[in-house]
Amino acid sequence: MELLTIKQIRVGLGWTQRQMAKYLGISTVSYQRKESGIKNFYFWEVKKICTKASVSLDLVKI
Repeated sequence: MELLTIKQIRVGLGWTQRQMAKYLGISTVSYQRKESGIKNFYFWEVKKICTKASVSLDLVKI
């Protein structure tokens, strides 16, 4: 099974980067940097996204 990216999860929710950043409580620029791979997501951010999308953590490519 192919792992999902955070972007795929976000798009699956129908959310913009701005909406996801607001949900996580971070700036849009910070979120964009994380989604593009410039910076890494914190574990709690990935967990929160997975919980919202009802996706198991072990199905996510970090």
